[in-house]
Amino acid sequence: MMRIKLGRLRIMRTKALLLFLLVCGFSGQAQEWDFGTWHKLQVKGALTKKLSLSIEQQLRLNSNSSSVDETFTELGLNYDLPKGFEVGAAYRLAWSPNKVGYYDNQHRYNIDASYGRKIWNLKTKFRARFQHRPSQSLFNERLKPEDSPIFVRLKLSVSYDKLKDWKPGIEFETFIRTDNPNEVGAKRFRYKIFLDYNLPKRQELGLFYMLQTNYSGKTPEFQNIVGVSYSYEWKRPKKKKKDK
Repeated sequence: MMRIKLGRLRIMRTKALLLFLLVCGFSGQAQEWDFGTWHKLQVKGALTKKLSLSIEQQLRLNSNSSSVDETFTELGLNYDLPKGFEVGAAYRLAWSPNKVGYYDNQHRYNIDASYGRKIWNLKTKFRARFQHRPSQSLFNERLKPEDSPIFVRLKLSVSYDKLKDWKPGIEFETFIRTDNPNEVGAKRFRYKIFLDYNLPKRQELGLFYMLQTNYSGKTPEFQNIVGVSYSYEWKRPKKKKKDK
């Protein structure tokens, strides 16, 4: 009787191991992984006491960082409100390769509302963004209407500000598409860790790692992204005092 039980136990273990290997193999084949790098240059500064302007240029590479995914120029405005609130808007002109290999122009705009607060030595910020990329047919009547996604993006960031020139932090962001009934709910997520370093004369270097997941297609997509950035902030000129 003991031999029969041991034999059945071995068979059950073998079946469980085969099932585990089968599931692992299936999950590995049912996912697409990629590695990309993002490069950003930014110039920003205050226009008035509450209004600020930013201009940035980005280059994003995919396919194991061997081909251009997108490059764009973005112009943004932000306005400070009382008690940590802020509103902003931005316009982006992007160029990305199509299926033939030529670069197409893409327009995008977004409207933001954010709230920031300092808790202990941590600086927290929550941002809600409305984002729309119009179809190219809107700007060129000869083109056929195509995908024109509208997203609501929610992002929470936490950074530590008590390391003198260094600022480490983490971010989480989710994308909720609102124009396509076939994609209800959050389909894209970003998990990010970053480290910024303050340079002299209002300059800053940044480095981050981000995991981006996309569940909008039949096969889930996962992308590891490493990014570097450089920014310069100009100093708002002081008003000259009038001679009395």
